[in-house]
Amino acid sequence: MPPARTVIRGSAAAMAGALALTLAAAAPATAEPVDPSLVDGTAAIDALAPFHGQEVDWALCEEEFFAEFALECARVEVPLDYADPGGARIEIAILRAAASDPEARRGILLSNPGGPGGAGRALGADLGLATRAGEVYDSIGMDPRGTGASTPLDCGSELPISYPRPTDEQISEITRETIRYTRACDAAEGDLRPHMTTANTARDMDVIRAALNEERVSYVGYSYGTYLGAVYGSLFPERLDRSVLDSPVHPDGIWRESFMMQATAYTENMERYSAWLAGHDEVFGMGDDPEELLRVFEETATALQEEPRTDHPSGEVYDGNAFAMEAGVAARGQSTWDDATWYLKGVIDGEPFPEVEPVPELPEDVAELFGMNLDLHTAILCEAEWPERVSTYHSDMRDYRDDHPYGTGAHWAGPQTCGFTQNRPSEPAVDLVPAGSTSPLIIAGEYDANTAYAGGPAMAETLDGSLITVTDDGGHGFYAIVDLVDLELLHPCVTDAVDAYLVDGAAPQDLACAGLPRPEVTSDRPDTEDLTELFQRFEEYDEFEPTRARALGRH
Repeated sequence: MPPARTVIRGSAAAMAGALALTLAAAAPATAEPVDPSLVDGTAAIDALAPFHGQEVDWALCEEEFFAEFALECARVEVPLDYADPGGARIEIAILRAAASDPEARRGILLSNPGGPGGAGRALGADLGLATRAGEVYDSIGMDPRGTGASTPLDCGSELPISYPRPTDEQISEITRETIRYTRACDAAEGDLRPHMTTANTARDMDVIRAALNEERVSYVGYSYGTYLGAVYGSLFPERLDRSVLDSPVHPDGIWRESFMMQATAYTENMERYSAWLAGHDEVFGMGDDPEELLRVFEETATALQEEPRTDHPSGEVYDGNAFAMEAGVAARGQSTWDDATWYLKGVIDGEPFPEVEPVPELPEDVAELFGMNLDLHTAILCEAEWPERVSTYHSDMRDYRDDHPYGTGAHWAGPQTCGFTQNRPSEPAVDLVPAGSTSPLIIAGEYDANTAYAGGPAMAETLDGSLITVTDDGGHGFYAIVDLVDLELLHPCVTDAVDAYLVDGAAPQDLACAGLPRPEVTSDRPDTEDLTELFQRFEEYDEFEPTRARALGRH
């Protein structure tokens, strides 16, 4: 099941509805630094001058979701190819939540929710309306190139299927489907895909900065957004002020290695969960030996693979892949291990699934605000090197399905579009270097299974940053994250430290913050209503993608 957390969304933003949104004058820009990856000297500055000097026409956002809070939206033109700024142009959709305390205003705060491929205007609204940072920064939300309301990337084709513990036959199926999807993308968007890179997104950020007449930007990035922020600082070190990198990717594992770390992190979570479960045998009656419990989970997955269930309320076949995914997700959410165990025990014992109403689909215009463009996701991953031999992927998938079958399992060990596309990015990934007016503040969860904890210390070392470790927690994203039920902050220790850094200018420092507490368990089994609510959370999580096994693992 998904952790009981989310980046602050509309309901939480409503808490800030009374905040005054007052526009403040921007500081004039100084001489432009030169992106070292482009042409040298004044030629680069002159070529981008029309973009840096463009007028930004702010107007009330058209989306009712934003207009309710009097938020402003605009579009900024950027080059499709920064090596050819006189060529094709694309548009970037941005949003502004003005600083609520204009007298204390200290600039703009850019942000990114992750992915790669996540639309970002809604995050800009969240940070502007419902955090202390929104008091002193104009929060600028941005749909990165290819996503949301910006110029889209659309392959017009279904993504390849994904399995955490594939059979040999399914491994072959994955390879065929990946080739099919790649050919469709090359045919539909071959002119755009090479320019959908992290570096170009960072350059778009700097065009936004210049067009808004800001000398510097501060930044908050989650997950993949941590890498984007680090790339921006590396390309434009004089333009970065304060930077918060929450749940960072591993800077030395871009991209395959970083994603493959998910499987081992899920294994770690299954081990700590089974140890906890063994310590509560008097309640759950599933056994007191952690290794034996893991065998029970494996035997259940194997049995479901051989004889899938067809009584799932979604109408989908429920097989061993679905069970392995759900068990992995449940294992990382230590605050709900009790409820999750009753749910998983029901599956293990062959009990009927809880009956729930179908999850209503979000209106298309609202879904777009929070969605992720997986076509863009697959394109950006190709900015790094991937193995060329199909046999490498097949061998790795067989190893991972045996050793790390939970959560994302073997998925990221398998072939991706990068091994087959004819339209790879036009430049290599950026080398990361320290940057900013002060060192960045980095946050990492000890058992995060989307971006494994090792990425936190590695990013801190690479960027000379300070590290907040969220101990004994498998969550992903910690700053300003609220519980959807009571709207209380889930990690106040983290949020207080980040606010002190962003707002008050406190020097960043290493810190340990306790994760969400493990549950106090009783011998009482939850009633049907509680199990239904738990199952509903599974279903809502799955709505991000039509197949459970696809719904996990993005950064």
